[in-house]
Amino acid sequence: MATLEHSNDRRARVEMFPRVITVSREFGAGGARVSLRIAAELGYQLWDQELTTHLARKAKVDVALMREVDERARPLLDEVLAQSMRSRLSCSKYRTLLTRTVQDLAERGGAVIVGRGSNFLVDPENALRVRVICPLAQRVDRYAQAAGCDRASAERFVVERDRERELFVRKLCGEQVTDPVHYDVIVNTRDLTEQAAARLIIAAYRARFGSASMRPPRDESAHASLAQ
Repeated sequence: MATLEHSNDRRARVEMFPRVITVSREFGAGGARVSLRIAAELGYQLWDQELTTHLARKAKVDVALMREVDERARPLLDEVLAQSMRSRLSCSKYRTLLTRTVQDLAERGGAVIVGRGSNFLVDPENALRVRVICPLAQRVDRYAQAAGCDRASAERFVVERDRERELFVRKLCGEQVTDPVHYDVIVNTRDLTEQAAARLIIAAYRARFGSASMRPPRDESAHASLAQ
């Protein structure tokens, strides 16, 4: 009987544990802003640029340098990182830092993790893996308006950023980021507002994880310890 009670207690703890949401996105599809809304609605920690800052701190390199290689599979990734006078960070070490950080976040729960191949680095059983997409023409129009540039320049930039992200994931994870089989939910923002897209994702998250998704995240001190 004691064994059965112990098993039931463990199952209850697992069911109540807050999971994470990973958000992969096409450039210009609004994935970052949708992620911000999701995190705010659930009261979860958002890890987007925060993740880059954390990795820079852990690797002891300048944040600006880390941003130069963030989600970009440049041929000279190792050399670019090694230019820092304070660190000799190889691509393999970067991947190790990224993997450990994302997996730590997944174990703590209560987080929305944006990009960086995070959907490939977490246990699919404990995460809702999301992909936010939008037709290229619409993404180009959005960027051209936001950047104040002509449409041709905007298209070249958007296509290049998509390509860099795809190569980044392929290099670090050995996977194709655009393959739909790697996601639980794919949201097209062509005709959806950011708020509507966020609500759809939250509904899917709650439908899948039930009570675990309703529970507030763990004490902020637990998340703060990760950044130390």
